[in-house]
Amino acid sequence: MVKRAIYVASTDELSGKSAIIIALTFIAKEMGKRAGYFKPIGFSSSLIPGREQTDEDVEIIRSILNSGHESSVICPIVLRRSEFLEDFIRIDLKTCIESVRGSYEKISRDVDLMFIEGPPTFSAGAFLGCSIPKLAKEFNAEILLVERAEEDSVVDDILQIQDCCIKWGTRLFGVVLNRIPQDRMERTERVIKSFIERNGVEVLGLIPEDKMLSAPTVREICDFIGGRVLAGGGGLDRVVEAILIGAMTPESAVKYFRKISNEIVITGGDRTDIILTALETDVAAIILTGNLYPSAKVFPKADALNIPLILVPYDTYTTLQHVQKVIGRIKPKDSRRINAAVDLVKRNVNYMKILAI
Repeated sequence: MVKRAIYVASTDELSGKSAIIIALTFIAKEMGKRAGYFKPIGFSSSLIPGREQTDEDVEIIRSILNSGHESSVICPIVLRRSEFLEDFIRIDLKTCIESVRGSYEKISRDVDLMFIEGPPTFSAGAFLGCSIPKLAKEFNAEILLVERAEEDSVVDDILQIQDCCIKWGTRLFGVVLNRIPQDRMERTERVIKSFIERNGVEVLGLIPEDKMLSAPTVREICDFIGGRVLAGGGGLDRVVEAILIGAMTPESAVKYFRKISNEIVITGGDRTDIILTALETDVAAIILTGNLYPSAKVFPKADALNIPLILVPYDTYTTLQHVQKVIGRIKPKDSRRINAAVDLVKRNVNYMKILAI
């Protein structure tokens, strides 16, 4: 029987909810607690043909935690990324909440502590009657917010969520400020944290940005976006720490390429000038958009330098959005990043209070 349920939510994407849930679950197991994972509403995130209706985060966490439950039980509702309302026009929306209830009951039977992961935004699922505060009340769960403290407006977001929870009769248990740039740590603790706690919301963690945790390999990016490697396959295991768009002149581009290391460059496949410039500056990889092949003369150079050239069918903006979704995503057998996530939470989060039963 569940002794405590924690609904981990955020107001925007890329907050790092999944990584924190993975870390907390591992720590809970170390403490001898039986922990479960549930995601009522997911969003399709796979670009692999045949898996378009798959929430990759659910698949990853299911594998990492060795869950015996099927993905359709762990995540009973999966929405398409942008246009999904047509899928529900002829469906009695009551069946959606019933499906969520039934799945939660199955997963929560033999655990002490349940982690419930919210969708990318706090409002997602409201049209189904499955908003975060409503489900939190249904499951008697406390809400833990995970937010990126990039701007001072994060305080407004958190206090608005607090008001929403009060109106629904649910509890905002606390907030973890995640992925904070190193040069903003001191101000975040001194200013942002104090404003949040002044309004009665406890800050349970301040986690600095960690490149080991957030930086994917070229191979992970290529696999996720369904890219085709044209050359330079020897560099697929290189770590990517930055993303640049090659939409300028070669003269301007070279200045940016040299300032940043381990970057992936996204540019049109017909921009042979930018591709050659990038190869000269030892970038991590180059993604060629629009299914456009570059001049054949770039292939031998990419092979010699082990800089992957990856072809994708999307435009540059869409490619950038897809690549950004890989950042911070932990793969099932990636012990390096799993251990990094656990270490970050142990050092920077009041996990004893979060996991207390």
